[in-house]
Order: sequence, then C-alpha cells, then structure tokens
Amino acid sequence: MMHYLGFVGRLSDEEARIELCDEVLRHGPKNPAWKADVVLYSVSRGMHFEMSSPAVLQAELDIVERARGTAPGDTPELDLVRAFLLLRLGLFGGEDDFDAAVEDFNALRGSLVVPVETDRLWDAVSAFLRGQQALRRADEGALRLSLVESDSALDALPPNGPERLRIEAWRELAWEALQGLRAARGKVRDIEGVRPMRPADSVRDQARALPAYMRLSVLCETSTARLHRAVATDDPAAAREALSLLGEGIELLEPDDWRWIPYVYQLGWGHFWIAERDDLDEGRPSGSFDLGIDWLTRAVQASEGPWHPLWADMSFTLALALRARGEAFPHEPSGRTDLDKARRTGLDAVFGAVRSVLLQSGTSHAAENARWVGQRALTVAGWCLGADKPADAVRALEAGRGLALHAATVWTTVPEMLDALGEHALAGEWRTAGDALPGTAWGAAVAAAGAGPAVRSSRLRRQVLAALEGSPYWKRRRDVPSPARIGAALRAMDRTALVYLLPRTERQPGAALAITSDGGVRVVRLPELHLAAPELVAYRHTGNTERDAGGPPTQDSAPPPYDPGALGRLCDWAGRAVIEPLLRAIPGPEGQDPWLIMVPMAELSAVPWHAARLPGSGRYACQEANISYIPSARLLCEVAARPATGMRQTLVVGDPEQNLPHAGEEADAILKEFYPGGELLGPGDATPAAVKEWLGRQRGGTLHLACHGAVEMGGQHSSYLRLADKRRLPAEELTEGSARYEGLELVVLAACRSNVSGHGWDEAYSMATAFLVAGARSVVGSLWPVPDDATSLLMYMTHHYLNKEGQTPGAALRSAQSWMLDPTPVVPPKMPAAMEGRVSRIRESGLVGWAGFTHLGW
Repeated sequence: MMHYLGFVGRLSDEEARIELCDEVLRHGPKNPAWKADVVLYSVSRGMHFEMSSPAVLQAELDIVERARGTAPGDTPELDLVRAFLLLRLGLFGGEDDFDAAVEDFNALRGSLVVPVETDRLWDAVSAFLRGQQALRRADEGALRLSLVESDSALDALPPNGPERLRIEAWRELAWEALQGLRAARGKVRDIEGVRPMRPADSVRDQARALPAYMRLSVLCETSTARLHRAVATDDPAAAREALSLLGEGIELLEPDDWRWIPYVYQLGWGHFWIAERDDLDEGRPSGSFDLGIDWLTRAVQASEGPWHPLWADMSFTLALALRARGEAFPHEPSGRTDLDKARRTGLDAVFGAVRSVLLQSGTSHAAENARWVGQRALTVAGWCLGADKPADAVRALEAGRGLALHAATVWTTVPEMLDALGEHALAGEWRTAGDALPGTAWGAAVAAAGAGPAVRSSRLRRQVLAALEGSPYWKRRRDVPSPARIGAALRAMDRTALVYLLPRTERQPGAALAITSDGGVRVVRLPELHLAAPELVAYRHTGNTERDAGGPPTQDSAPPPYDPGALGRLCDWAGRAVIEPLLRAIPGPEGQDPWLIMVPMAELSAVPWHAARLPGSGRYACQEANISYIPSARLLCEVAARPATGMRQTLVVGDPEQNLPHAGEEADAILKEFYPGGELLGPGDATPAAVKEWLGRQRGGTLHLACHGAVEMGGQHSSYLRLADKRRLPAEELTEGSARYEGLELVVLAACRSNVSGHGWDEAYSMATAFLVAGARSVVGSLWPVPDDATSLLMYMTHHYLNKEGQTPGAALRSAQSWMLDPTPVVPPKMPAAMEGRVSRIRESGLVGWAGFTHLGW
C-alpha cells in the first residue's frame, strides 16, 4: 500500500516513512526485485516535487543503502535506483556523485535483463552521460566518441517515439558543445556529422500526444538544443522559433519543479542574444533586452543564492545583459544604473563560483568547475577599470585565480574552524573520514589505486559548508585579501609590488594592475598587451617532441614545427610592451632594484617575463629588476606569514630514472659542496614514499629534485615528477591531503615544466604551486622542458649564490641567470671539472637554457 499512501499525502514524518520501509523490507518477500520496487515507491514518494533539494536526495539515498544492506546477494535493481539518485545529486554540484553514478550505471549494464527497446535506450543514456563528463573535462576526443555512440543508439530507435525526440535533443546539445570546444581552440565549425532537425510544428504535433510530464520534457529539451544551434550559426529566426517552443514547455512547469530554473535561464539568455544580435541603437526600443533581463533576473532570484549550481553562471549572464543594455542606451537615465549593476552582479557571480569549487572532491573536479571563472574575472576587472574602480578590479581578479589551490588550502583548516564553532562531532568526522567516492566501481578503483589521500564525499562537504557559511571564519576564508593586506605582505617580504597583467579586450586596453607595498593600487596602461600579439601567437605554436613552448598541453597529436627564433621575438615583445613601461612606472626604493611579483592572467602565464628584453639596451629584465611569480594574492599573504626556521636539513634527488646524466652529476656536486650533511636519493631509492617521508620529518629543509617532470591536460594527476622505479609524485598528493610540511624553506624543481598548469592558465596548478600550498616558503620551477647540461650549471650556481653569498632564493636564481648571461663568467673555485668544462658552451643553449626557470614565494 506504500505507493498508494504516497498519493494521498505525506506520512507523519520522514522517520515514519523510513520505519515503514524498513518493516516492509524485513518482513516482505526476499526477492531482490521486489525489494527494489518497494524502495523505488518510497523514493518516488519522498522526492515528489522536492528533487531540487540535495538534502532530500541524500535522505532517499540513505534509504536505498538500508535496503541494499538488508538484501541478500547482488541488488542490481537497487543499484540502479542508487545510481539515479547519485546522478541527481551530481546535478547539484558534486561531480564525484555524477561520476560515481556513471560508473555504477555502466557496471550494471550486464546485470539487468531488459527488453531490446530499453537496451537501446540505455545505450543512448550512457553515451549522453559520458558526453557530459567529456564536456566537463573539455575532452574533445571523448565527446566526439560519445556522439558516435549516440548516433548508433538513435539509428536503432523507432523513428517517432518520445524517447527518440529527447535523445535527438541531447545529441544536438552535445554536438553544439563539441563545436564550442573547437571554436575555443581556434578551429572552424565541423559540418560533417550535423543531423537535420525536425520542423518545429512536427515536434509540437508529436508532443501533443504525450502525457504532460513527458510533453514538457520534449518541448523544453528540443527547444534548448535548437536555440544553441541557432546561436552558433547566427540564425535569429531559428532562435525565435526555439524560444517559442521553450515558452510552451515552460508553461507546463510548476514553479517548484527543479527544471523551471534552468529552462527559464535558457529563455532569458535567448532573448538577450537576440537583443544583442539586433544591434540596437538609441532610436529603437529595448524590448528584447528588457525581456531577457526580466527572465534572467527571475531565474537568479528563484535559485536563492550560490548554493544552486547554476547561480554563478546565471548571474554572470545577467551581468552581461545589463552591461549590454547600458552600453546600447548610454544616454537613457537607466544606462548608468545598468552599468553599475552589471559590475556588482558580475563581481557577485565570480565570488559565487568559489562555493561550487569548494564542493568538489578533488583537484580535477575543482579545476573543471573553475574552468571559466578566470576569464569571467578578467571581464569584470575590465569593467571595474573602465569605471575607475581599480580596487574592485583587484577583487575580481583575485576571486577568479587559483581556485583549486584555494580549495586545497581551505579544506586543511576545516577541523579548526568547526571546533571553534562548537561543531566538534562534524570536525571529528572530517578528520577521520577516509570515505571513498560513493560508487561501487568508482570506490573500488580508488581503493585499488592505493595511492594518494582519500577524498571526502560531497555529503560531508555539504554539511561542512552549511555549518561554516555565515561564520566569521568562513568569511575570512571566502574573501580575497584587501590591497592593505597585500601591501603588508609585500612589506614583510621586502617586495616592491604585486602586478596583475591584464590582456587587452574588445573594450578595454591592456594594463598592469599593481598593488604597491604601501597598499596603493596603480594602473599602468599597456596598449600592446594582448593575446593576439603575433609574437605570443607564434611562440605558443612552436615546438617539437623534444622541446615545446610551454603552457598547458593540447590534444593535438602532431607537434607544430619548431621555430628557434620564436622565444627571442617573444622576449623582445615582452620587454617593449610590458616590462619597460612597467619599470618606468614602478621604480624600486632609492638605490635598489625593484622586486616585482607577477600574476599574469590567461595565456600571458606562458611568457618568461623575467627574460623580457628591454628596447635600446638589449638587457634582460632580470638584469634590471628582481622578478618573481605567485598564483594569487591569497597565497602570497599565506606564504608571507611563514617564518624562517634557520634549519639546514637537506634532501637531494638526482637522476632517479638513470637517463639524465648531468642531473646526477648536478645532484652529487650540490650535495658535496653546499650540503655535506644532507641526504641523497638516486636510482632505486628515490621513490615518492621516500621523498614524502623526508618531507614529513624535516623541520626546516631544502629539497632539490633533479629529475623528469611532466604535465598532462586535465585529469586526476595533471602534473607530476617521475621518480625511481617508474613511480610518480603527483601534485595532488601534496595538496589534497591534510598533511602540510611546516618549516620547508626551499624546493628546487630542476625538472621540465614544473611550473606549468595542466588545468588551465588561471588555475595555475603545477608542481611548483602545489609545493607552495604544501608549506614551502620558496619554490623554483620551470616553464618548459629544459636542457640537461645547461640546467645543471644554472642549478649549481643558484645554490652557490644561496649558500656562499647568503642570498635569498629569488635573488640567488636571478644571480645565477645573470651569470649565465655573462660573456666571461667567473667559475667558482670548487665547481667540478666536468661542469667547468661545459661553461664555455653556456651561450649555445641561449634563452632556452636559463630563462625557463621561475621563482615563487620568499
């Protein structure tokens, strides 16, 4: 009778429903399929129209787990219900829930006996889910494969069934998503694989024969797919037709249906696009703008804040619409109001994205959620500069930088914050939770891997966020540092300024936004600073299998031709366009060179700014100024607060794979000359476990790693070091666990691409930045694959200046690079003969040999 009771009204409370479910499972038939039906009835009753609540979904998931625990043997039907609930939870921001659901869904494929029609539908749903994962990772190849699978499933379905209409819409959305990825990478629209769309009237006719709940799904999903194609192909007439269909579908939705918000968002976005496409002037009405902004505003308000996974996206779209209307009608009384409101809404959207990043279980999921935040922050910062509000521009830029690093930092402080709020039980659960990700296949895979820290489930993270939000501890962790606080950190480190580099946009010139040590904010206009600069474009498109231009790797299988002059031309441009005017505007203290800490936005992170060649003199930036780097001002303030220990514990890792002869020579020489009491790990014993064991017991150490480094685009382990026995030390093992290495003075990564992010430029997640988050005060890392012979000399001289002349790590690297540039370098008396013999050949390596290394931190 349970399903009948559900239609009459709610049982007295959730405990009563759970008790009834338990009794039925305990005393009813032992058949697993029957048990699954009981749970399904209960879950259907519990969700009703409340599927928009993660708490309700989690309660239903708990009921399913109870049933699975009481059922003997395998429970494929219950597992399917569980996968469905996890999938719904995943739509509310927990990517681990979504991935676990997909794993379970695919693992169940051979366990359930279903009719042929259902089997074909299963193929289509599976392809759609894998496509969603591929889109989240921006994996063009995997997304294209999911489309091939969708096409096969579609071809096997009846031509006029309701399921086919919906799957056609899913397929169209995936196709347009693929074209969006291609466009972002500079590729033209792919005309092969396009499927014709049914006429709108045909969709209406077929939908009329369907039940209301299915009719609204067909109308809304089909119209959304048509709208995305219309926008991509610049077809306003098709967009209007799609919006008409979408309006009909929305009329069938109840306001408390979870689908109302996303479809109203699409409606508002569509009207906004049409308004922009109509190219309004002051003499024409603003109706489409007004309509789009009205619908977007309603969607944002209905979502009730940043906890909703679409809130940040919707808010940013609303900001764009307000900005466009304000610019289209600048002389209207509302024009200035729109521009001001757009700026505030855009700032809120960037800050709101932080919550969705913090909800994720690990670095790869966090970076996927943060993929577009940096670009949006750059847009909003441009609006703030245009309104002469540089301090707001700093807030926008900082809110969008290095969010995966920020999340890793925040989560390590969770127990202390919870204890301070009296949430001791929750703090204890967080400390002890080694809960695997919530999927049977997924959890097994994690357990089998046996490496890296355990991650905490989205259920626990939601509980923690709910407990912390609104508290002063959380406010401090969420907010970005003010210019005054940044200035204090700069003074503590004896630095001149923190400098954000903003590339030119369609409406804003390039600029350097500098926070000086007195807490002031200064704007330096840089008209030549743009991502389309020929020198930057040419540099990013040169490389070969041995050496490339740096930056996150692409999916292109064939490397581009190598241009040996590209790096030099890039450095000439960097000096002319940025460094020369920047040094003029921000001089150092009297009688001293300035010390600038660079935060380059977007693809500007690929440029070695310390190697910029100044016009006229031909000297390099590192010969005129100290230049360091940092992922964000947040991390700068944290690093500035780390005290020096004065201890001299050292670990040197040298050539663990026995394929870098100069690296092994470098390690032996550095240890013997500069750290005679230190430890050396080489082939056989330089394992990740041995390195982490030393990190755990040092209390003021220097770690030098002369080995191979690698970067892979996205994925769970995007940046890693290759150590002994083909084992890897990934960046995630330094940031995702609770361990932090206090007192770690210096990490030198004499490894290829150790300061390159595989999660996107503005995420800035690399081996170098991971060590900063893990506790290091200073890190040296590289921007590209570095030559073994030149690197060994540069590293030896860096440690020479550090130890023999008492310089700080950043100054020591700068001195070593200047030594490499000296036409007649003075060789230290105790440099090994083999190294000394290569000094005369330094200049053969050119810029590649010395300019790739960067300094971060103290």
